[in-house]
Amino acid sequence: MSGQLHDRTLHELLHRGRYLYPPDVVNVIERFHTVEGPGVPRTLVTEYVAEVLRRLGPRAPYTLQRFERLLDGRVTDLDMWVPHALFEVAPGRVSVYPARWHRELAGVRDPAPYVDVIRQDLAAARSVGPDGPLPAVPKATLVEAMVVLGDLDQPTAASLVRDARLDGRIVVEPFQNPEALVWLSGAEPSKRATPAASGAERPVADGRPGSDHRRRA
Repeated sequence: MSGQLHDRTLHELLHRGRYLYPPDVVNVIERFHTVEGPGVPRTLVTEYVAEVLRRLGPRAPYTLQRFERLLDGRVTDLDMWVPHALFEVAPGRVSVYPARWHRELAGVRDPAPYVDVIRQDLAAARSVGPDGPLPAVPKATLVEAMVVLGDLDQPTAASLVRDARLDGRIVVEPFQNPEALVWLSGAEPSKRATPAASGAERPVADGRPGSDHRRRA
């Protein structure tokens, strides 16, 4: 095993066992294996997957070559966030967030800018007009983005969300519910549910969800 692989990251990946879909793999590596620059190198993703598949042995859901094909099918060059897609953020580097998010939110600790950026992209994905009400953001989506882009651990990100709610800058409703929705104060959301962003839509066995986010021609 390569000396650069982290035990915590491997544990998180192995915990998923056969449910190793490419977006989930990249998400785990981004959250638990900090590297310089946006996203993570594809070579690092391949190293982790090779080691996990070796440890799973006959329980492995696919070969490494199959995983790489699934990964290629998930990568898009969109500059707008789409749930369950992967984004090429630099040559040879991928992320669960588009390059624009890395440019605008890298190192940001305040939850409010995250809420604004995420809501804008959710609205664009749903073809909401420029004057239309923006959708709410699942709290889990917000916290995960803060962990990856703000270089924070999960308790710190959750604490910053709580502080912003107490300061009145954001609304979290219902605030003690792990499936709570978040929006900026004074900007009532268009709907109180955002199933696609909150993980209700999951990939099927070949690693593809119901919609296709392949690279544009």
